[in-house]
Amino acid sequence: MTLLDDAVAVLDERGVLDRLGRLIQQVYRRAADRHEPELGDDAMSFGTTVWRNLTNLGKAEFDGLDGIRVRLEDNSLEIVCAGYVVRLYSLQGGIESIRWEGSEARLGGAVENSRDGQLAFDDEGQFPEVFAAVVPPKRHIRIAHTGDIVTGEAVAYIGLPRDNRDSGSPWFEVRLWFGEPATTGAPLPVVVGAVPQPRTDELPIPELDLLAIQPDDRSGRFGAAFGRPAERSA
Repeated sequence: MTLLDDAVAVLDERGVLDRLGRLIQQVYRRAADRHEPELGDDAMSFGTTVWRNLTNLGKAEFDGLDGIRVRLEDNSLEIVCAGYVVRLYSLQGGIESIRWEGSEARLGGAVENSRDGQLAFDDEGQFPEVFAAVVPPKRHIRIAHTGDIVTGEAVAYIGLPRDNRDSGSPWFEVRLWFGEPATTGAPLPVVVGAVPQPRTDELPIPELDLLAIQPDDRSGRFGAAFGRPAERSA
């Protein structure tokens, strides 16, 4: 198993992925239902609605659950569970186009994942094995999500962010979590200062042909369906 496999297994077992996946799909569908271009709504207002709804509803969804700590960090939802730190970001363009330099909090997770050693727990004299189950080697997990502005169908990726300011991919590992990746469409324009940072340059791609993975028939859990290809209906 890879480090991402380990993270997915733990977060799935603790119920984080099931709750979070359902919330993302619910928020996108409701935002699309409320979207009214004739009243002045546009891609910017759609993206802002999704962001604020995920932040506020996510805080309420996970607050008070055993073994899970949730907070708002840098105007974004952060979920801490079993040593993993999960944060959500809207996706503009392809999955490899995401950047972490938008804020100190965004970049910090990628930088920490990219360190050769694991914080202060790598010193043999500090008994690193004691902390191995508490602080995973690459503990920062990122969910990159987008959705169709008309249908509300969502797509999300899950991965381990990497500090790529010099070169290379922004991910150590990343894979499709649910939905179907975009094959057409153009990134939204950057409108600086219209919404709070770090969201001004990361809004959902409008009017994409997306299809969500259905929950597993036996368990109804998003984690159980992780990694399956989406099936198109006739």
